[in-house]
Amino acid sequence: MNSENKKLEINQVRMNGPLGKALTVSVSNRLKKINYTELVDPFRFRSETDFKWRCEFWGKIVRSAILAWKYAPDDELLAIIKATVKDIISTQTPDGCISSYPADKQLGGWDVWGRKYVLAGLLRYYEVIEKSPEVLNACCKMTDHLLSQIGNGNIVDMGEHFGLASASILKYIVKLYKYSGNRKYLESAEKIIAAGATHLHNIFEDAADDVLPAELANGKAYEMTSCFEGLAEYYNLFPEDKHLQAILNYYKNVRDNEIYITGTGGFKDFNGEFWYNGAWRQTWLHGGGMGETCVTTTWLHYCQYILELTADSAVADEMELSAYNALLGAMKVDGTNWIHRNPTPLAAPAFKIASKPQMDDFGDHDCCLAQGPEGLATAVNSAFSAKDKLFVNFYEDAEIDFSVQNCNVSMTISGNYPSQNSVKIKFAADAKAYFTLALRIPAWSENTVVKLNGKTFTPEKGKYFELAEKWSSESEIEIIFDMKLQKITAPGNADFHAFKYGPFVLAHDSRDAEVLRSKSLFMTETDGINFCDYATSGNDFSPENTLQVWFE
Repeated sequence: MNSENKKLEINQVRMNGPLGKALTVSVSNRLKKINYTELVDPFRFRSETDFKWRCEFWGKIVRSAILAWKYAPDDELLAIIKATVKDIISTQTPDGCISSYPADKQLGGWDVWGRKYVLAGLLRYYEVIEKSPEVLNACCKMTDHLLSQIGNGNIVDMGEHFGLASASILKYIVKLYKYSGNRKYLESAEKIIAAGATHLHNIFEDAADDVLPAELANGKAYEMTSCFEGLAEYYNLFPEDKHLQAILNYYKNVRDNEIYITGTGGFKDFNGEFWYNGAWRQTWLHGGGMGETCVTTTWLHYCQYILELTADSAVADEMELSAYNALLGAMKVDGTNWIHRNPTPLAAPAFKIASKPQMDDFGDHDCCLAQGPEGLATAVNSAFSAKDKLFVNFYEDAEIDFSVQNCNVSMTISGNYPSQNSVKIKFAADAKAYFTLALRIPAWSENTVVKLNGKTFTPEKGKYFELAEKWSSESEIEIIFDMKLQKITAPGNADFHAFKYGPFVLAHDSRDAEVLRSKSLFMTETDGINFCDYATSGNDFSPENTLQVWFE
């Protein structure tokens, strides 16, 4: 049985619900329309003399385009990706350097951070598009040059946020070791881990000791989480209990102390970019912006690592919460723009603000505008996974093609989830195919009913429910989720409440009920107030279109 299951492989996924549709418009209206030559120019001319972060945009945007292409192969997008990869490699000088900073300013500011993102884009190309020796060689040469510049120093002594930004290259140096087999990259990665990702103190050791995220380094959420991604990447190759403890503790403490009801985090500064025990302060009217979109995307990345490590369906619940609320709620409906910070505050009327260019001389680019499509692509590529079982993590309408042994199977999910509470799963197969289907039963669904060809099951909430069957075209599953209005008390402030319905966080929107009815994924009325799903709320992106989540 196990030997059969191990040959289960997903070939293609097509999602037709809110996430799938959002990624489609993001590709059409954003990723295909970016001036990729402009993204390469800072590297071509090494013109970034003001120590800023134009250097991050090429890698951020290209990696999201590649992951979107993996989900939905597209000749036009592939041509764009191949052309810009060739272009960025053309900027590599004979010494191996790919940098947007002139030589006398390299290693300062955001330089290493930017080089990290070039490495991220190129390695994802190598992983997803083609195992190109030219691309791998470019990655090795640029990393060799960087390591030669650092010499006997340590990368954690360089760059922004006390070394966190530069140290986050850890993930990609580990990947480079995995693909090249060159031990000098492994040694470099271990040097970053031993230093603890910052010159302030060892954040990995402190996380293993259960120190809260807000007390690690300077609390910079996005960069810090990226460093823990690197530790997780290393752990996958070289498991050690102390590293696993740090990885899992960090996840638990971010989840419990930093993530808002909407599935994102970040507080303290204007843009909501720092861990600040935000979960306990999310009803504050003052305290900084709330929830940088870069944090949302990086949290989804990190959850993906934790899900792969633990196979704990509660982690997929966290991903669903973030994807259908904070992530979808950050995108303009047509995919052309994203918010940088989420509406602030949550406990009074606030509105969504479209991102604006961060540099006057560099197009329309904003870090969160670049990260939003990556979050979508991460979410849809996490909806289903296959190891020894086929895991179903998200239930929006979808078609999944996969193979078991020599049998090709298609699985169709329908039911307009999460707007509706039931889904049907049907199969089409060349022949009867034996495998185990692991269905996520959300923790919010108290009494879920699963029906399979006349048999009825009542699975436990908050776990995967496994069905090991010989599946055929006659097989049909119906899942009825226990969706009902839930009143949530704010952590640390019992005077405030919010409402959820299934995976949806609800918000009061200032627009007329008839307007909302035509736009929203879900709408209801309670206590005489109209509520809609958080993603729809405020999506006019104007000061006149306010929303509110917590109520006193």
